[in-house]
Amino acid sequence: MIGFEVELCVADAVLAGAGAWLGWRWPWRGARRDAVAFAAFGAAAGVALYRVGAGAGAFGVLRAGCHWLFCVLLPVLALRAARVFGRARGCAAAVLALAALGEGCYLWAREVEPFRLELLRAQVTTPRLRGLEQPLRIAAIADFQPEAIGAYEVSVFDRLVAEQPDLVLWLGDYLQQVEWLGDRIRIDDGWRERASEPFRAQVRRLSPRLGMFAVVGDVDRDREHVEALFAGTGVRVLEDARAELSGVPIDVIGLSRARSRRPAIDIALAQQLRGERFPVVIGHAPDYMRAVLDGGLRADALFLAGHTHGGQVQVPFFGPLITLSSVPRWLAAGGVFRRGDAWLAVSRGVGMEREAAPRIRFWCRPQILVLDLAAPPR
Repeated sequence: MIGFEVELCVADAVLAGAGAWLGWRWPWRGARRDAVAFAAFGAAAGVALYRVGAGAGAFGVLRAGCHWLFCVLLPVLALRAARVFGRARGCAAAVLALAALGEGCYLWAREVEPFRLELLRAQVTTPRLRGLEQPLRIAAIADFQPEAIGAYEVSVFDRLVAEQPDLVLWLGDYLQQVEWLGDRIRIDDGWRERASEPFRAQVRRLSPRLGMFAVVGDVDRDREHVEALFAGTGVRVLEDARAELSGVPIDVIGLSRARSRRPAIDIALAQQLRGERFPVVIGHAPDYMRAVLDGGLRADALFLAGHTHGGQVQVPFFGPLITLSSVPRWLAAGGVFRRGDAWLAVSRGVGMEREAAPRIRFWCRPQILVLDLAAPPR
């Protein structure tokens, strides 16, 4: 991945330098010819950066696209607009404003939005919880995904501790300690060990009275590594397993990563959703919720997932550009929704995709779900 970063930085420097030279030296021959010349340069720069990004897979292409737009195209466009400002004042002013707005959005998405943690609070009610003596608070954390524990990650645990949840649910993707190389991964076990103990130290700060449960995510390798990551913290890993909570009419059902990706719920799981106790189902991906959305399953239960990161980039009135999931965009965007008797909750996640992916969030704040479970008023 270091090689990819170096190649990307070199490409940025070369292309931005060439664009700056052209933008300053190219003679003014009218707005139409200027637009054609700039389009030709943009296309050439896009091809060059695509070739760099393609070596790191789909996320590498997205990262290269961000660099093409925000590190090459907009700066060169702004320089050219400044150069010809006296000859085409109206157009140049509009272009400068557009470039400034674009760069401002990019800086916000890189340096501000990823650290504006949101606690999304919602109340989940069902008659099956009439046995509760008082409301029960669940904190659900998805896609934590740092490469190391820093100030932001500590602040996340500060917020969790302050909430004093009765139950903590971990929805996968805990530490980003693998490097994706196209369709292959490379795992740095030394890196894993250095990052794991600081992570465990923060998890030990939590002491929910009903315990903590976790499922395996995409960057977690397998159940054994997740169990090793949480060793000594009291977190129990559930993989296609059920845990009955003591003293409350609630069961936690944890899905394997593969099972959470299936757009259906099998008969065995459907049978576990019946009975007097209220099921809380946790999986890494939300695709399994399609069973409820498509009308094939009617269940009085709470379904939770992460994985989508809310898309990381959302467009107002449209939603996430990318979801990496088969659920509708409105659900992948994150939130808590009710469909019939079922409650569907998808977290936008605490962190971001790492390695080759663009490390940005826009209109998509990181998020912890805080759900208060109670019986409806009589």
